[in-house]
Amino acid sequence: MKKNSDNIKDNDTIEAIVGEVLTEQEAEEKKAAIAKRNDRNLIFGSYITKSNDLIQKTKYSLPRNEQKILFMLLSKIDQKRDTDASKYYTITFTEFSKLTGVNAMDSSYIKYLQETVNSLASRFFWVPNPNGTGYNQMAWILPTVEVNTKDKTIKMQFHPKIWKDIAQLTSNYTSYSIEYLLMMQSTYSMRVYEIILSYDNGDRDYGYNNGLVFEPVTEKILSKFPEKREELKGFKYKRFETDEFKSILSVPPMDEQNRSKSKKKDDPEPKYSRERTLAEKYPTFTAFENNVLKIVKKEINELTDLWFDYVPVRIKGERKYKYLYIFIKYKTKEEMRKVRAFHDSKDPDLEVPRRPRRRNKMAESQATPEMLSAPIPDSILDMTFRNARNIIRAKAEYSELEKLLSAEERNILEDIFTYTSKILTNQKKREQAEETLEALNRIIKDNNGLKAWALGMCSKFKTMFASSTERKSAQYYRTVVYNEIAENTAVTIENGKQWLNWNGTKRTFKLDMFDEGD
Repeated sequence: MKKNSDNIKDNDTIEAIVGEVLTEQEAEEKKAAIAKRNDRNLIFGSYITKSNDLIQKTKYSLPRNEQKILFMLLSKIDQKRDTDASKYYTITFTEFSKLTGVNAMDSSYIKYLQETVNSLASRFFWVPNPNGTGYNQMAWILPTVEVNTKDKTIKMQFHPKIWKDIAQLTSNYTSYSIEYLLMMQSTYSMRVYEIILSYDNGDRDYGYNNGLVFEPVTEKILSKFPEKREELKGFKYKRFETDEFKSILSVPPMDEQNRSKSKKKDDPEPKYSRERTLAEKYPTFTAFENNVLKIVKKEINELTDLWFDYVPVRIKGERKYKYLYIFIKYKTKEEMRKVRAFHDSKDPDLEVPRRPRRRNKMAESQATPEMLSAPIPDSILDMTFRNARNIIRAKAEYSELEKLLSAEERNILEDIFTYTSKILTNQKKREQAEETLEALNRIIKDNNGLKAWALGMCSKFKTMFASSTERKSAQYYRTVVYNEIAENTAVTIENGKQWLNWNGTKRTFKLDMFDEGD
């Protein structure tokens, strides 16, 4: 990291964190330290290399599959030999299938492939502009994608403006294994992993103690967090401002985007100009923690060479968590063998033997506990909404529920299943579909299926219908379902669980006994 003057003792005064600028000797020492660390931790797989500026100063969010494709593309750059910014990089159809989980034999495969790479070519990220008044928009790849169905390859070019930050790097950069990231299900886990690595110097101590990089946990820090004292021994830490940390995981707010450009009235809106920021998606810390931090912690600890933990901190007298202390520790060689074994066990077998044809509809009456608690596969995103609805119905054990519900309640549940399946299979809103799938799989994992969620949603809709006789559009109700899945699942599931735990007789039960008050 770049050394600041000694009078800067607290990063409260730092508006933008800059990258480390090293001499040739320091760069060689850092490479040696990283090599030593890599050898100790049994790192494996291809590598991604980015400048620290590209990691730390940019603001963006990509859907999971587009993020993985970008990582795969970056891993193909030869840092020593690639000097031509216009070079095409190739991903095979097999690699694409492995990254996205979509079967190359599916009839919709080519269409999905084209839509995904076109979407990535339309994405942009944001970097601070030179005068410090806002952010400038930049693209990852050029819209010159070539899909060759005969050779089964996809060729893409990086945008020349980012070439200096991804190739021929000799200092102020971070390298990490792509294999860790490809196993992650959350795009936030991928992003947080590279961010924290970019602020760490490995085994090398450059003498920084101003909070710009991860530092060894001291007695003072252990005393600050007495409940985690034993857990944090041997860790490093860095304090981030919570709002700033959230901001680098998504696009800038619209006012910051508009501040750096003079927009004409007839200018078309960029394709993703209305993307919500993380602060808008998860306005409270609890929502941010449940939907981002907890998942990040689980995936980094399970899939990478790091142990990761965090503690939010308030300023005395304030309610808001102003700071986020992040703690990391590199795993031992023995611990990394377990990570390697876990990756091997999860590596998908892409060879598919011929099997008798079967109906798409899941047999709900034959669903086992293992089937109910298994995650919904990514392939649901490319199904028809009817087939997707059958999967949702099965996960909710609808064949059991319909015997207990009134005709009105059964109709409401059928509508909820339809709205949910149409969200999941909407190719025009792929990012929303992926977010919904991730949220549903978290519900399934935590509740052994979707039964409690389905009953809670039914209660929610009954309350809405009771409060107003006017029926609204299907789009409105789909939005209600999406918002409930993404942001309000705890209340919904609690209502459903109360139903499941109720000990009265079947027909005296009414779903609206748990409805929210007016």
